[in-house]
Amino acid sequence: MSLPAAIQPDGATHVRYRGRRLIYFGGCDYYRLARHPRLLQAHARAAASDGLGTGASRMTTGNHPAHDALEASLVQFFGSETATVVGDGYLANLALGQAAEGRFDAAFIDEKAHMSLRDAAQFLGCPVVCYRHCDADDLAKRLSRRRTAKRVVLMTDGVFGATGRIAPLDGLAKRLPRLATLWIDDAHGAGVLGERLRGTAEHCGLAGRRVIRSIVFSKALGSFGGAILGPRWLRAALLDGNPVVTGSSSLPSGLAKATLASLELLRTRPGLAKRLRRNIAFVKGKLLADGLPVGDTAFPVFSLDCSGKQASAMRRRLLATGIYPSCIRYPTGSEGAFYRFAISSEHTRGQLEGLVAALSGR
Repeated sequence: MSLPAAIQPDGATHVRYRGRRLIYFGGCDYYRLARHPRLLQAHARAAASDGLGTGASRMTTGNHPAHDALEASLVQFFGSETATVVGDGYLANLALGQAAEGRFDAAFIDEKAHMSLRDAAQFLGCPVVCYRHCDADDLAKRLSRRRTAKRVVLMTDGVFGATGRIAPLDGLAKRLPRLATLWIDDAHGAGVLGERLRGTAEHCGLAGRRVIRSIVFSKALGSFGGAILGPRWLRAALLDGNPVVTGSSSLPSGLAKATLASLELLRTRPGLAKRLRRNIAFVKGKLLADGLPVGDTAFPVFSLDCSGKQASAMRRRLLATGIYPSCIRYPTGSEGAFYRFAISSEHTRGQLEGLVAALSGR
């Protein structure tokens, strides 16, 4: 497989592609905070003061005050007992899997879970059972065949990034034993879903359940890095010789401080989330009315089939409307090729109307 053609960001909502400036509905920067002046300034000041990287793991000489400050801010923002910052989101799941080794008798994982969750499951040291995608009834059947398992963990994406589908966490949780643990990869839901933007668990009303979460800073938060949110035993396990935490360089302080700035923006600028939700409702409402299968109206991502003559026709319409044609093949290969669109809080009404017109074939 070869790399796709390179694109160059050009402002908050455009890219340069083959000599043209096109409206961009790709990626996962849902508030376009990656270009926000506060994040850029925080990163630049830290880089000038501390350099580009720490050059060491947090367990040796790479633990910076910005890491401690970020963890405290994450605990406050997401309402978790602890937060542990690592280098990126993929590493967060691997570290979590290593830290949870031997703690569960059986793991149940969505068949379309992110690759990092599937890799992490290999560290658990227990049987790992796949259930059909977002199918609570199939989960119940598979649970019934493992009745001797007392310590159960469910592993799923909170939102599936390729399609924007929100996992039915409330329905899945009802099928689980009361003391089961839900392990949610909330890379996409964190900062977008829930009244306080705490993610998919809040959106689905999982208060009172045992939940551990992995999150990333490169989606809604516009920065880079990852974190694990969970109980004190998990934090202790992560700091007790965990291979990822011990063996990888820590997050550069510039990225930690940029993430602190993005959390502050989401806390103090409720208009960002309100604008994003208005844009989602406008686009998905119009497309659903036109009969397009764009899915749940709560999340800014949707995908459409990309095959044969329809794909070519859609590409032509998008380019004619000045929109980047985001036909992709997700790395798992399980979905085939599809057009994926991500609405942001910064897209204008005119840009959204153009997208609706192009997809509806008007």
